[in-house]
Amino acid sequence: MPNTYKKNRSKTIAGRLSDGLLVRRILHDCERRYLAPEAQGVIYRYIATEEVPLDITERAIQEAVSLGALKNSAVDVVLFEAIVDAILDDRSFEIPGNPSEKVYPSSCWIC
Repeated sequence: MPNTYKKNRSKTIAGRLSDGLLVRRILHDCERRYLAPEAQGVIYRYIATEEVPLDITERAIQEAVSLGALKNSAVDVVLFEAIVDAILDDRSFEIPGNPSEKVYPSSCWIC
């Protein structure tokens, strides 16, 4: 592949990222290991659009990664959305720990 193509392509991608997409959270390798690609897509959509509150999304990631580690396989999108629904139904669930652990709880507990 010619170098000019690579340079132009990277500028185009960087331009799209800076034009309005703000990356607030990137899934850690440990999290990606236990989340199916479709579930990861839903997570990034939830984070970007905030259609689900960020704290709920974080708790769902933590629960999904914990479940995936227990069963030693990736959590699919249907199960992830069921976890989100369950957390939304039971808002009394609280993650123990200090506030800094609540920012990225799944990477603090699993990895």
